[in-house]
Amino acid sequence: MKLRVILFAALASASANALLAQEDSEVALERGSIEISADDLRNYALDRVPNARRAEFFNRDDAVYKLADGLVSIRALAAEAAASGTLNTDLLEWQVALHRERLMMDQYLDAMVASQTANIDWESTARDVYTAEADSFQQPERVRAAHILIKTDDRSDAEAAALAEEIMQKLRAGEDFKMLALEFSEDASAKTNLGSLGAFERGKMVPEFEQAAFALREPGALAGPVKSDFGYHVIKLEEYLPAGQTPFAKVKDDIIARLKTEIPASIRQNKLIELRSEEPLEFDESVMEALLEEFRKDVAPQ
Repeated sequence: MKLRVILFAALASASANALLAQEDSEVALERGSIEISADDLRNYALDRVPNARRAEFFNRDDAVYKLADGLVSIRALAAEAAASGTLNTDLLEWQVALHRERLMMDQYLDAMVASQTANIDWESTARDVYTAEADSFQQPERVRAAHILIKTDDRSDAEAAALAEEIMQKLRAGEDFKMLALEFSEDASAKTNLGSLGAFERGKMVPEFEQAAFALREPGALAGPVKSDFGYHVIKLEEYLPAGQTPFAKVKDDIIARLKTEIPASIRQNKLIELRSEEPLEFDESVMEALLEEFRKDVAPQ
């Protein structure tokens, strides 16, 4: 009880100071008797727009207007609700008190996170993770390849092979692979990817295709015509990617992003664990059982 009194006293003082500060704040919006001040919008922005999204959100030209529209709607409907006589005021007061306590908890934990992470060298920490978790950054041998597929569904095997060989000759003469894929390939995805299959490891393609693709080493090298159950393939190597550890530079940003999520979450979780360990919970089992029965009755089908 004493803690609750202290909390509400602190909140009351803070609220009074906020109201005094807003007396001099410019009026940004009026709707009938409702006024929204610049400070209202500043505070609403802090409440509604997470730090991670602030840059993206406020890059929009209508960002402040969106906030204002949301806040004025809340105030207008709250005024209607107050006048309706339908509110459960006891529950509302309890919810407001709980929401205040949640906000205080969040601000306190945010400040704790900010303090404990202020001096972290994120790149150095990411490199430590990269070293400690080296196995997770290993990549198998892969190739990045493209193909032109000539099917045998509507033509003879010999005709398909001859067309694939003709395409090979065009490529050897210097014609553009992507344009030929767009013109000739019967792989449905060729219209959008122009024949590119991206990077893949062994075991992902049919054996004939895989063997031919992984035999290539130099970007631009060609193989084909290669026959598979799908038809005849003309294959172009875009990049050979030997097995090995992914370079730190390629994964650094991902590791840092992960750390900036995991470390704050760990700080918050550790504080909650510390709090629970300081003083054990003492339950009145009869009260707890009675509440459980009450809640079950509330949700039981009628």
